[in-house]
Amino acid sequence: MEQMDWDNKAKEIYEKVTNALPEFHRTIAKRLVKESAQELAKQRGMSAVQEKEVVETFFAEVPPAFKAMMVRLFEHLKIDYRKYTNA
Repeated sequence: MEQMDWDNKAKEIYEKVTNALPEFHRTIAKRLVKESAQELAKQRGMSAVQEKEVVETFFAEVPPAFKAMMVRLFEHLKIDYRKYTNA
């Protein structure tokens, strides 16, 4: 997939969340979330990944067993995920 631009807030959230993940999950999440967020932005006709795509992608890609962990992580990092997902 070709590289897409990222909004500064989207980059910040991506880095904060992936860096807070356990190392085993971090490598997988970095690649998967990056690719999926870019694909979602592309599908929406956007020229750059925004905060909305990053947050939605984290919650869409995480296995159901880890959704509560993602909620706690976003809350701990003070990232408002509620405006983009009903998690």
